[in-house]
Amino acid sequence: MDLNKIHYFFKAVEYKNFTQAANACHIGQTTMSKYIAVLEQELQTQLFIREHRTLTLTKQGKQFYEGMKNIYTSYQTLCQNIQQTNTLHIGMKTTDFTDFEILESFEKKYPHLSISYSYLEENELMEGLKAHQLDALISPSMLSFYKNNPIETTTLSKENVSLVCSKELIHKYHTIEKVIQSVPYITKATDQNYHQLCKDELYKIYHTTFNKVEYVKEFPKQLLLLNLSRGFSILPTKEVENRNQFYLEDISKYFADLEKIDLVYLKQNKSENLNLLLQHIHEKKC
Repeated sequence: MDLNKIHYFFKAVEYKNFTQAANACHIGQTTMSKYIAVLEQELQTQLFIREHRTLTLTKQGKQFYEGMKNIYTSYQTLCQNIQQTNTLHIGMKTTDFTDFEILESFEKKYPHLSISYSYLEENELMEGLKAHQLDALISPSMLSFYKNNPIETTTLSKENVSLVCSKELIHKYHTIEKVIQSVPYITKATDQNYHQLCKDELYKIYHTTFNKVEYVKEFPKQLLLLNLSRGFSILPTKEVENRNQFYLEDISKYFADLEKIDLVYLKQNKSENLNLLLQHIHEKKC
């Protein structure tokens, strides 16, 4: 008996008609009828009474239906549990940083495991972590949304970051200081502490800072607004494509926390797969 096709039988019970059940399963009516006939032959009993194109379960059919529903539910649950044990679920706060060599090497080392990534808002990330739906989060160290929780962190990577704006803005305002004063800071981060930290650090570097923040949800829109000279951003240097269109100034040494990308997890929620990843990160750092 092929459990992956038992839903044909369930659809026949639901629709009480082979043709309609076949349509619902996206198979031909002949295939549906043949499957039921083979199933009845295998069980050595009649499952349906066929009257005027209407199907009615026999006594044995009802018994098989009720029992098989429980078996099929258990089978699906088992498959899901097995799949989950082979998957490491990671929530992503940022799409700016996309090159994680350590994660690629982890998947190569453990080919039976895969990493599932979910791009979520800050509150959804923490809810998923606490509900054990996520094993860990990936977030820039500068963000603070997770830091009031009993978490542990380990650094995944460090990236150079640059202040980025269009060359047109430099031409218009002549200096980067004037650009910072005059146009909004474009960011995907909603964290007010992050905004204040950026203000403070920029003031230390340039003795001026921004007054307005423009929030965007997606990295492509952020690049589009930069290209349209609507503001400036602080971005991972290597993630800025078509650099000839932009003015970039490396500020990595002033933004040590921003260039760090952390793997964040709850102390009491370390799955077996997460422990393997943490061990792999430790080995790579040694």
